[in-house]
Amino acid sequence: MVLDLRIRIIPDVITLPGLAYALGLAAVAVRSPTVVEAGLGALVGGGVLLLVAIVSRGGMGGGDVKLMAMLGAALGWRGALIALALSQVAGAVVAVGVLVVRRRRPARHVPVGALIALFGAVLLIYSS
Repeated sequence: MVLDLRIRIIPDVITLPGLAYALGLAAVAVRSPTVVEAGLGALVGGGVLLLVAIVSRGGMGGGDVKLMAMLGAALGWRGALIALALSQVAGAVVAVGVLVVRRRRPARHVPVGALIALFGAVLLIYSS
């Protein structure tokens, strides 16, 4: 979250091992999500954001996509979609807030990855 806010980068060194860890934990743990739900969560979470990145032509970065895949693996597909929806609504609120306060067009970059991480962490805490 801090890296996306400060330097607008979500490094692979965080997301890819986190994705592998979440999938591995789902494979051995006797808790939800199951390994199938975790795999589906990674595909749905990362896939939806990948489509958004393609359609928006760079409005979302690859780090956001991998972060969402990691959270999808940890939360399952339902949790991934909830975290994604909450982060997008919060991002829209931030953009409108900037628009109202500055009375001009908001900055091009809203730190959606930070919002995804925030809501994903909240969901991880409350799903335990």
